[in-house]
Amino acid sequence: MNPEMQKGETPEQPTPPRSVLDTIGAILSGVLTGARKAPIVAAFLLVAVVLYYQQSHQETPPEISPFQVKEDGTAPKPPPELPQGTAALVWNCIHQVDTKLSKGLWADVYYGMEASFDGKLVVAKVTEKWKELSDDKRQTLVKLIADTWIENAKTLRIFTSGDEVQEVEIKQLPSEESVASWKPATGVQLVRKNSEFGV
Repeated sequence: MNPEMQKGETPEQPTPPRSVLDTIGAILSGVLTGARKAPIVAAFLLVAVVLYYQQSHQETPPEISPFQVKEDGTAPKPPPELPQGTAALVWNCIHQVDTKLSKGLWADVYYGMEASFDGKLVVAKVTEKWKELSDDKRQTLVKLIADTWIENAKTLRIFTSGDEVQEVEIKQLPSEESVASWKPATGVQLVRKNSEFGV
């Protein structure tokens, strides 16, 4: 008997080797403890993995030649057979105004436009949603159409001032009845129909 061992003490036994499950548990415990102590590092690693995954699954954009001219935003060429009585410059103006109004706030009401050869007479067409607008909104839309036409025509040098426009007429589809007009001298005028008064 070991003289240094006191009564009641049992001799030390060697610890048994760890099982595979104990080892995995210890590793996971260490990882979780580290993650709890360093949440910023864990979050950073997670973000890095997500970004890497997204980047690896994105399609690579086509290469653009430095000598390639971007044609977006340029005015298209007029069709070879323009409607009779339409100048190429006026057609360009129609295209620009039509593009602006079709993408604007009134896109669901505005339909399209036509103009005379010299651009002084304009007919803009509106959808049936015109009926749902209040008088104030109708006047605002007519003024917007006229102002947009004049602004673009001056930019293209069709006119020098807005006074050269004789009339902007508004017709409602599908009947193409005249519902409003704009003239430099009188401004916006709404056409009243008997049906609007319940007659």
